Amino acid sequence: MLSNISELASLEPHDVVIVGGGAAGLTLAHALKGKGLKILLLEAGGEKRKNSIQDFYRGEFNDPHPRIDRYRERAIGGTSRIWGGRLIPFDPIDFERRPWVPHSGWPISYDSLKPYYERATREADGGVGAYDVLSALPNSQKEFVPGVDSDLVATTLERFSKPTNFWKRYGESLREADDVRVVLAAPVTGVRLVDGGSAVHSLTVSSADGKNFCVKGRYYVLCLGGLETARLLLASHDQRSEGIGNSSGELGRYYMSHLSATAGTISFNRQEAEVAHDYERDAEGIYVRRRLWLNENAQRRFHLLNTTFRTELPDLSNPDHGNPVLSAMFLVKSILLYEYTRRFSERKVSLAVRGKHVKNILGHPLQLTRFGINWLRNRTLADRKLPSVVIASPPENRHVWEFHAEQAPNPESRVSLTSERDANGMQRLKVNWRPTPLDFESLRQNYRILSNELVRTGVGKLEYDPDSLEPRAYRYGIVGGHHIGTTRMSEDPRHGVVDSDCRLHDVPNLYIASSSVFPTSGQANPTLTLLALTLRLADRLLLNLR
Repeated sequence: MLSNISELASLEPHDVVIVGGGAAGLTLAHALKGKGLKILLLEAGGEKRKNSIQDFYRGEFNDPHPRIDRYRERAIGGTSRIWGGRLIPFDPIDFERRPWVPHSGWPISYDSLKPYYERATREADGGVGAYDVLSALPNSQKEFVPGVDSDLVATTLERFSKPTNFWKRYGESLREADDVRVVLAAPVTGVRLVDGGSAVHSLTVSSADGKNFCVKGRYYVLCLGGLETARLLLASHDQRSEGIGNSSGELGRYYMSHLSATAGTISFNRQEAEVAHDYERDAEGIYVRRRLWLNENAQRRFHLLNTTFRTELPDLSNPDHGNPVLSAMFLVKSILLYEYTRRFSERKVSLAVRGKHVKNILGHPLQLTRFGINWLRNRTLADRKLPSVVIASPPENRHVWEFHAEQAPNPESRVSLTSERDANGMQRLKVNWRPTPLDFESLRQNYRILSNELVRTGVGKLEYDPDSLEPRAYRYGIVGGHHIGTTRMSEDPRHGVVDSDCRLHDVPNLYIASSSVFPTSGQANPTLTLLALTLRLADRLLLNLR
């Protein structure tokens, strides 16, 4: 049921108090619903996004990290309101301690998450969870291009959600539930410990009119994302001056994202029809797409970070592509998401260049019209939306190449608090994002090995400038919506914030469901692994509460 913040003053303690109404918080509430418990979910935002509410996310950041009030939504549904829907599990090697990757290794294995990956894929509207081509597309071409798979290179698959807004998915069910209470516009501004600091006593919730409410529960779960989770724990320093969960000094450290940008072009010695780089649908109608991956064997042999590759659109700002669709996309870029416009704006565009874009559009009106009709049908009006634009037949069969690379954990890449405070009195966040030399050396090695394999197998040719990889990855690479690390999971309390059950090492009734607990970032987008960990946490909480 939905409740007003004023009702918090009269509520009895709940069994589980969930902080944050994004993908993790809503999935956790839904998983605990109907189990004979009392669940309270507190969401800082309302039902719609408001710029005045987004201002609470504003903070300091170093260049080239994007503004930290971007890519996040302070409203019910959280960032699932704007995400692209990409679903990819981590690989088994991501959970291992890799000697060539400092601070790597999870205290849990891939096998412990595997059944939850299957559940998480269904919860995210991603279908049955088949992530290999033969299972998902049994009657289709297995490889990205025939002959490309080898001892070092493999074709893998990514699946796509609708994309799903988790409030739209679970909202009606939670509104009707007698055992779940959802309170909007209820930001948690402090976690209060009992005297001595051995457990959480209560949460402080601040209303827009300046009133504070005390909320109590048996267990508390923070589902606030990689940035806000660390901010709340650091700012809750009335009992512990260093913040909650920071006895090891690790809170806020190991902040990671992914490095992803276009670099180079790839051409294949095959007919264009044999290059399976576009979206396809599986038997359930789920969109899937192939990628190339330097597999675990390559990573072990050459000491690489986990990296995948796919085709991407050319620089839209350059009208030499001659494509009316791309020119139209560029000219209307101001209405696109900031994540994409940031990449489109790689050069200054004069009036003459804009005139060439207009010429592309006017010269091919039928092509643009056909695209517009298909986009309206398959994207704008469709419940399950076509994820993005892909050029089916690029000029000269030459594709722009994009990498999506793991970032190594770095204790000096961190978030901390500033002296400035928001309207609720919470200290704002400062982000100091720092990639490592390993990130860039691994990227160069990935490109070199893939290029050599394409030539060795006779499949194609990868053309790129090795000297441009590092500056390009640093300037354009960081994926602004992937906030990973800051409350890392560890077996040893000296080396992390939470244990293998996502419970704070030194606060037994406080848990975290967030990509902030990831010890490493892997090659995969974080959402699916976050949902798998959340479902696993739900089972742990049910065992404890029973």
